[in-house]
Amino acid sequence: MAAAASLGAANTAVLKEVKIEIGSFDGLRSWNPVGLSRRRVNFYPVSSSTSRPNSLIKAVSTPVKPETETKRSKVEIIKEHSNFIRYPLNEELLTDAPNINESAIQLIKFHGSYQQYNREERGGRSYSFMLRTKNPCGKVPNKLYLTMDDLADQFGIGTLRLTTRQTFQLHGVLKKNLKTVMSSIVHSMGSTLGACGDLNRNVLAPAAPFARKDYQFAQQTADNIAALLTPQSGFYYDMWVDGEKIMSAEPPEVVKARNDNSHGTNFPDSPEPIYGTQFLPRKFKIAVTVPTDNSVDVLTNDIGVVVVTDADGEPQGFNLYVGGGMGRTHRLETTFPRLAEPLGYVPKEDILYAVKAIVVTQRENGRRDDRKYSRMKYLISSWGIEKFRSVVEQYYGRKFEPSRELPEWEFKSYLGWHEQGDGGLFCGLHVDSGRVGGKMKATLREIIEKYNLDVRLTPNQNIILCGIRKAWKHPITTALAQAGLLQPKYVDPLNLTAMACPAFPLCPLAITEAERGMPDILKRVRAVFEKVGLKYNESVVIRATGCPNGCARPYMAELGFVGDGPNSYQIWLGGTPNQTSIARTFMNKVKIHDLEKVLEPLFYYWKRKRQSKESFGDFTNRVGFEMLQEWVDKWDGVVATRPTYNLRLFTDKDTYEKMDELAKLQNKTAHQLAMEVIRNYAATQQNEKGE
Repeated sequence: MAAAASLGAANTAVLKEVKIEIGSFDGLRSWNPVGLSRRRVNFYPVSSSTSRPNSLIKAVSTPVKPETETKRSKVEIIKEHSNFIRYPLNEELLTDAPNINESAIQLIKFHGSYQQYNREERGGRSYSFMLRTKNPCGKVPNKLYLTMDDLADQFGIGTLRLTTRQTFQLHGVLKKNLKTVMSSIVHSMGSTLGACGDLNRNVLAPAAPFARKDYQFAQQTADNIAALLTPQSGFYYDMWVDGEKIMSAEPPEVVKARNDNSHGTNFPDSPEPIYGTQFLPRKFKIAVTVPTDNSVDVLTNDIGVVVVTDADGEPQGFNLYVGGGMGRTHRLETTFPRLAEPLGYVPKEDILYAVKAIVVTQRENGRRDDRKYSRMKYLISSWGIEKFRSVVEQYYGRKFEPSRELPEWEFKSYLGWHEQGDGGLFCGLHVDSGRVGGKMKATLREIIEKYNLDVRLTPNQNIILCGIRKAWKHPITTALAQAGLLQPKYVDPLNLTAMACPAFPLCPLAITEAERGMPDILKRVRAVFEKVGLKYNESVVIRATGCPNGCARPYMAELGFVGDGPNSYQIWLGGTPNQTSIARTFMNKVKIHDLEKVLEPLFYYWKRKRQSKESFGDFTNRVGFEMLQEWVDKWDGVVATRPTYNLRLFTDKDTYEKMDELAKLQNKTAHQLAMEVIRNYAATQQNEKGE
């Protein structure tokens, strides 16, 4: 079955279920930004020729203002009067107050930062700022990694956070230190520009540093798209490095595509030729990948770009998917997660023009009155894919070709040791919820600095050490194991695919725990597995978020936990291991202490009624939620059997009871603790033998 199959049906099912009624919106037609001429959009017939016409559509800036003023959100007004994301942030940063005002809070997002405070502190708010870097493909040069490590200790909370979009988050930076931290990042080959805010965010691509044509082409394309959609008006450098632009030279094809206005995509006299004064209605996310490799959750993005090669592996063009997105609002069924759907195929030389046309279509038509509905997924859901494609083709200047058939998707983590294909090795390391701290942080710093390694961050909150000589494998493996960074075969399979957002205590949107609660959730799921007789090497994709915004993409998980109250979660079921099906709400308001009442019957019947090699997500979809709910409602517990004391591990009852006593002190089962001890011992022995 082709990878694109059933996406339309899946989205249709979601749409029918929630009974969407989204009002129309006239895009940017409600105002005229200062200093820009007003122009009317003129659409002409689209050429189906493969040549690029010079002028099918006249220049588009802001269309003619209608007689009645269209409602705009407060953020749109802030952007309009900000002098391209400068005012009043520039003034607020100079005050002695530890925080900034509401307008500046909205603007500093475009610079890659959020204002936060510790929600668990009493007696006043202690303000700080979270900084997020922008690393296309997750690429982190050696110098930047070492700088981020230093900044975390000097100005942050002593940890680094690896995100689900291949970036770093640095928490706890005080306002007075923002400029020092920002300028240090910029001078170390990094940036935070556009990591947040209403513009294109970090562009994802497979993090594996393979010396293969398709992977390298995908990564270069991601770099080019990121450059194309980077703001041009200089507000970031004015704010943090006194106007000094520290940028590498852009490829000529990027400059050409950005400046091209053959089809009315640009604001011709603006410092921001693509974004204008208003930028985009909301955040915009893009991922690039190669066939079969769904390490990037490609269908959750506004645009998914997939390399298409010929029989010899030479890249020929791209399949494009549009309209994915995770965020939603509780108890508002007109908001929903959505999978991207096929738009069409473009030859490789046209990819930047096609991406630009999609972005401009969202810029001109995405809703700016109500930010809950401002993502491109709502525009496509309202218009339908055919109308959306037709409008994009006006800005693109030609028809899209039919999408090429692709093989099935697979989730690829790239954990463990791998050949790069150029004589070097890379090593993928699992990091629980992406939190790098303590001995792990110190050891990574030591290895990366000693061997002068570059780093890649993955969309699954993990880290890859690149360019390792074969002679370095043994000492690096030993050092990593001593810091708890084990090879994947020694890590619980449940942990390997789990993800969680930071949530409490710093995220202002969190309703309940996610990152801090995930270790306990995984231990309890493992205990349920053991109780119902599931094997250790069996697993499900588990993701948790503290609110419905979906930063850890819980709506793609086989088992998703979405915070909907204090110590309470929605439970979502029906995602698949390769992240191609969207989950659905199974239960609401499940208290954390009641998880076993839901999970035990689900996993018990999965064990007994699944088909051959059927994943948990596929099982829940096949059986249906009505039957699943009946099993949960009638659950009386696993039928008790005579204790065996797990003879595979314990040869006598006395040993079992001693291990059980120790395990309870760590909130574990005897089997879990014994397995940890055995795996750690095996890892140590293996390292000593030079493997």
